[in-house]
Amino acid sequence: MTAGETALLLQVDVLPLLGVIVLVLIAAALMLWGVAVLRRRLREPDHASPIGFTLSDLRQLHRSGQMTDAEFERAKEKLLSSARAPAAPATRAQAPPPRQT
Repeated sequence: MTAGETALLLQVDVLPLLGVIVLVLIAAALMLWGVAVLRRRLREPDHASPIGFTLSDLRQLHRSGQMTDAEFERAKEKLLSSARAPAAPATRAQAPPPRQT
C-alpha cells in the first residue's frame, strides 16, 4: 500500500467521523448554553407591575386633575368594596339526597 492510498483511506474513514464528533460537540455546547440561560431566567424575580390601582394611585390621579370628583368617588367605592368583599367560601360537593321509594 502506498502513502497516497493510506492517506485516501484515512480521509474516507476519519473525516466523516470527525464531522459527526464536531456536530455533537456543537449541539452539546448549545444545549448547555440553553440550560444556563433558562436557569438564569428562572432565578430572576418577576418585576411585573401589579394589576389595578391602589387608593393612593386614585388620589394622585384625582389631585392631578386626570379624574373628576365623580370618577374618583366611583373608583374609590369600587376599590373599597372589592377589598371588603369576603373571599368566596370553598364549595364542598354534597351527597345527593336519599331516594324516596
